[in-house]
Amino acid sequence: MLLKNVTKGKIDVPHFVLVFGPDGVGKSSFGAGAPSVIFLGTEEGTSNLDVARFPAPNKFSDVVQAIEELSKENHDYKTLVVDSLDWLEPLVWSAVCTEGGQKSIEDFGYGKGYVLALKKWQEMIGALKVLRAQKKMNIVLIAHSHVKVFNDPSQPASYDRYQLKLNDKAAALFREAVDAVLFANYETFVKKEGNAKAKAFGDGARVIFTERRPAFDAKNRMGLPFQIPLSWADYVSACSASSPDQTKIIKSDISDLIETVTDKSLKEIMQKTFLEAGENVEQLKVILNRIRTRLS
Repeated sequence: MLLKNVTKGKIDVPHFVLVFGPDGVGKSSFGAGAPSVIFLGTEEGTSNLDVARFPAPNKFSDVVQAIEELSKENHDYKTLVVDSLDWLEPLVWSAVCTEGGQKSIEDFGYGKGYVLALKKWQEMIGALKVLRAQKKMNIVLIAHSHVKVFNDPSQPASYDRYQLKLNDKAAALFREAVDAVLFANYETFVKKEGNAKAKAFGDGARVIFTERRPAFDAKNRMGLPFQIPLSWADYVSACSASSPDQTKIIKSDISDLIETVTDKSLKEIMQKTFLEAGENVEQLKVILNRIRTRLS
């Protein structure tokens, strides 16, 4: 009987996280702090780090091959860091163009090239999940950020915020695949006195934010505190002390998917239904499944 095999409590699984932020903030150093690391990607971000690394891939198939070799071969590595996703994206587009006989990802027309690119990214994510399951390895994905106008259906006007420096469809795919999207940045304070212009200041402290705010994208499924020092040790410590909130997790996943909708009227309907569900977890589950089905 299945009831005899029911278990309770947290399940200790390897980490699968995406860290993004501006140049030089310390994203690669965060990944290097994980146990027994091997890096996959360009060598530029790790040139000053004493870490193991694969040769820089020349084509997307090299990336998948490296991940699959880690899954099949015997080794002592416990963490794979992919650095960075936006550096790999042109390799994905090149593979799509080669297979489709086009010179540019735009030549497919009507966004079809980016849809085909998603299949390549899904192949990579699938390989990463196999690696995580078979070898119990942590997966750390790194990406750069850029400031982009965000059209929030719940607000009367759009606004700028930090987002993943990836095609929107690819960004949404990775946001849903990982357990946490962590925005890394310098801790900044703004002070305004009287009619003088506001001034920003800080002491150089580097932090990661774990929940979305108007200024940046972020999420987590582990019940992490909003802000954590930018280090692997502090992140793992916060995970150990966390208490996941199922409602918050589902709402975060719904928000991520709604962002990918390009039809303005459909997006507004989804947003309205989402807001009306409030904190009703069962209703939120239904909404999440409907959106996934609609977008699949």
